[in-house]
Amino acid sequence: MTEEKQQTKTTEPTTEPSELEVCKKQAEEYLNNWKRERADFINYKKDEAKRLEEFVKFANEEIILEAIELVDDLEEAVKHDKDGGLKQIMVKFTNWLKKYGVEKIPVVGEKFNPELHEAVGVKAGRIPASGEWGEGMIEVRSGYLMRGKVIRPARVKTQINK
Repeated sequence: MTEEKQQTKTTEPTTEPSELEVCKKQAEEYLNNWKRERADFINYKKDEAKRLEEFVKFANEEIILEAIELVDDLEEAVKHDKDGGLKQIMVKFTNWLKKYGVEKIPVVGEKFNPELHEAVGVKAGRIPASGEWGEGMIEVRSGYLMRGKVIRPARVKTQINK
């Protein structure tokens, strides 16, 4: 009987994969895993590059905010300057701020926007002909954007109808 069992084992087709098929399957699995890891790594590098770029863009924000305080003082001094010498310094400061992507938030002729403006008071007067609330604002303190991001909102007084 043992001979019969041995003969039937050799004549039956084997259902187990050959060693070559196992190796091919394993190699394909390893290759797919490597491709996924490579794609993840490339995405990680892109995300880190974006994060670093954002960090560099706004790394100087604190220094810019301190410089803006100086600009505020200069603006006040320019109002009282008789010979106009401070105006030249103000222009240089403004150009320096522009170099770093800093610009003033417009107030005159604009409607109140809570994302850009901070209401600190109201003034009595007539609402403009358009009847829109928030038009006719008075700037109390300048606001600034740095590359499109508000770094200091403009403080304004809004107008009410009296």
